[in-house]
Amino acid sequence: MRIAVTGANGFIGQQLCPYLKEQLKADIITLTRTPAAIGNKALSLAESDEQLVSELRHVDCLIHLAARAHSHASAADLERDNLNLSERIAKLAVAANIPRIIYISSIKVNGNSTQNRPPFVADEIPQPSDDYGHSKLASELIFKKHLANTTTELVIIRPPLVYGRHNKGNLQSLEKLIGLGLPLPFANLHNKRDLVSVENLCALISLAVTHPNAAHQTFLVSDGVTRSTPEIVQLLANFQNKNVRFFKVPNWIYTALKKYRPQINERLAGDLQVDIAKTQSCLDWSPRD
Repeated sequence: MRIAVTGANGFIGQQLCPYLKEQLKADIITLTRTPAAIGNKALSLAESDEQLVSELRHVDCLIHLAARAHSHASAADLERDNLNLSERIAKLAVAANIPRIIYISSIKVNGNSTQNRPPFVADEIPQPSDDYGHSKLASELIFKKHLANTTTELVIIRPPLVYGRHNKGNLQSLEKLIGLGLPLPFANLHNKRDLVSVENLCALISLAVTHPNAAHQTFLVSDGVTRSTPEIVQLLANFQNKNVRFFKVPNWIYTALKKYRPQINERLAGDLQVDIAKTQSCLDWSPRD
């Protein structure tokens, strides 16, 4: 089996490629802007489409991980690195007759919060509320458009926040706070958030490479365990073999944060839950502890 992976140099890609080699005995072809020796063969996205199509003709599955992270991305960054790249990958896959594409999207397509509502489900009407979520939804639609009436099957996976060792973004910032050893002001937070470990995400992606029920489906994924912010912090602290102390702050501080810094409040104190029942029943998959 031959599997092509974009974004192989990223946080997920660096762990997914070895996992696919081990679990599926797959030959990995990486497509990155700066080719690295992660797979059996490295291709540069700087090559012409004709060159890439010729190299991809015997690939069984293409996994599209590459994307611009949402933290500090401008609208131009998101259009170039999410929409335009997705369109190019879709066209390459069709031209090379690749049987299946797995697009790693984001739960942000569903929305940013499940405050005062049930958990997100895979097939509900998307309601992205930030530029990143809109760009990921637009990328999904691009794939659906270009793969319609072709032999290439599309699988979409929308993960929430992905964690593991060597985290990026907001989780990396939390790890730095944990490393200081100071008490943190999260004791009165009892919010409900779903995350997914990079190991559980890799296991689902690996299953979706060949599972017949995965074709033309959208799946949500999580660890199956809802956590509060203090529990998430302790989860990260476990990687550093640290215990964390928490203290309470007056409720008016979070009220003010919600009013004047709603995005920060949402990340710290908001709810974001996902329902993975479809994923479990359709693919006979369950997350590992």
